[in-house]
Amino acid sequence: DLLALTLIAAPLIKVVNGEPEGGVAELTFTEGENIRFVVESDVADHVHLHGYDVFQDVPAGGKVEFNVPATIPGVFEVELEDRVVPLAEITVEPG
Repeated sequence: DLLALTLIAAPLIKVVNGEPEGGVAELTFTEGENIRFVVESDVADHVHLHGYDVFQDVPAGGKVEFNVPATIPGVFEVELEDRVVPLAEITVEPG
């Protein structure tokens, strides 16, 4: 069913040559949901979700999935920490 598919599929941010393919992603979630996205990267780096202070190491040619409870409303940046390259802008709207 559609709801199950929605819960399974997380937005994909693809990093090519150290840059987000198609530019900085804009993702919106509602407080109480989970912030979910996948970063697939051709470079090794730390992926940092600011505001929530969640880091994950992504290996070159690998991927990492974020699944974080949306508890803080606001706008937050996701970046390749070492390269200081923004990947996404996450908006958490009040529930």
